[in-house]
Amino acid sequence: MPELKDRILALDVGDKRIGVAVSDPFGFSGSPLGTFLNNKDFFKKLEEIINQYKPTKIVIGLPLTLSGEEGEQAKKTKNFAKKLQKYFPNIPIEFEDERFTTDIAEERLSVLLKNKKKKKQKLDSISAIVILESYLSKNPL
Repeated sequence: MPELKDRILALDVGDKRIGVAVSDPFGFSGSPLGTFLNNKDFFKKLEEIINQYKPTKIVIGLPLTLSGEEGEQAKKTKNFAKKLQKYFPNIPIEFEDERFTTDIAEERLSVLLKNKKKKKQKLDSISAIVILESYLSKNPL
């Protein structure tokens, strides 16, 4: 049986919503934990998630431009990460290039769901899984 690994949380941070995913106990894949409003209550919800899953790292998708540079949205994401680090100082934060993650997530959802409203509700958490899978493929636990 494979050895249990540390868990990693992945966040897809948007202006309105944040998708959250967690790695499985073996570090092979991720599971969606939901999509939450990006507001003051998010940190309380994230604290509950952290207490439940005990992640040793948080990976945040960094929305680079197509040319690989940091634009306005990447700056917002880094500011969010600074707040997050103050709230959870003992959990390291890393960034993962999230270019095309929404496209990949939409493709996955189009196979699974036909209802547009349900797709929109799940898109950010599926994007967080794509970010996590990308990170795990480059940084196996």
